[in-house]
Amino acid sequence: MEWNRLTPMKISSFPGKRPFLALGALALTVASAGSVLGGMIGAPVAAQPAAKTTSLQPIEGCQAGSCTLNFGSTAQMGNGTMKAYAFVQSGKQIKEIGVLMDAKVLEGLPQNCGSEKPTAGAKWLICQATDKNPKGQMNDTMVTTLAMPKNVIDLANIDKLDISWLPFGHAPEKVWDKPQFDIHFPFRNPTGGQDSNKFYAPQVPTSQLPSGYMVLPGSGFHWDTEALQGHSHAADPKQSPEFAGGPFLANFLYIAYNGRAIGYEVYASTQLLNSKGIYNRNLDLPEQSAGTKNVPSKLRISYEPQLNAYRVSLYAYKTLPEGNQGTGHKH
Repeated sequence: MEWNRLTPMKISSFPGKRPFLALGALALTVASAGSVLGGMIGAPVAAQPAAKTTSLQPIEGCQAGSCTLNFGSTAQMGNGTMKAYAFVQSGKQIKEIGVLMDAKVLEGLPQNCGSEKPTAGAKWLICQATDKNPKGQMNDTMVTTLAMPKNVIDLANIDKLDISWLPFGHAPEKVWDKPQFDIHFPFRNPTGGQDSNKFYAPQVPTSQLPSGYMVLPGSGFHWDTEALQGHSHAADPKQSPEFAGGPFLANFLYIAYNGRAIGYEVYASTQLLNSKGIYNRNLDLPEQSAGTKNVPSKLRISYEPQLNAYRVSLYAYKTLPEGNQGTGHKH
């Protein structure tokens, strides 16, 4: 991959946030990343027929009677609700973790942080509206926090999730500037910080990121919730059609701070959710993790017609070689 030019994003300065660099006039030499669906990574397909059961089932089957489904806390989003969930096998193996959002989350969402209140229980973490420019803008962010199910916290080293709503998307322009939900899966330790220099230095070891991933220049966010502090973002442009002018449907990123990968982040566009299609992505694994030895190898975002709900799932968990799980796990 070749980065021919980086153009600074033109955006009004605002407190508490370091802006992205827009990847202007990107010229990418992209190797074939393989086919996931229909020749396009993460391409949507028609929704699956309704299952006979009305309960949530694991994407990959469990041994009979060995899996438990547990839910974390519930929070409001728009006119709907959402909650974290986890499937754990035999009390010691992660089968799947994710978020279940009923279909009404797409209704009643605030659009303008300067004139509209956030959903009950949420807050506008980033709002650029001023008296001179009261309109909503790219990067405006409403966020709420969900507690994870207790039976998976130690296994995943994740106890809370941040779910953010960005009505105008976020930078880079013409890449991710579309309405979207961002689901953050931060490790309990470390959780980031507020030193903007540590967004990029020291560099995250290549062993903590899958091949092709890079921390994006200017991608640092000053963040402040009970789940997560400031961080930068690492993505793989070769597996991101939107970086080469293609459609933006969804993505899978790593979040980073002070030279460590400190969790994951899933982007889900409202275009994908409204289509009620399915986004599938195989996730390459890092050699080690700063947070846990249990890492997901697949991502699915789907509409579940029998539940009238959207499902964001990390699953097909793998165990990294012993001794490669890093030092972040709390014992």
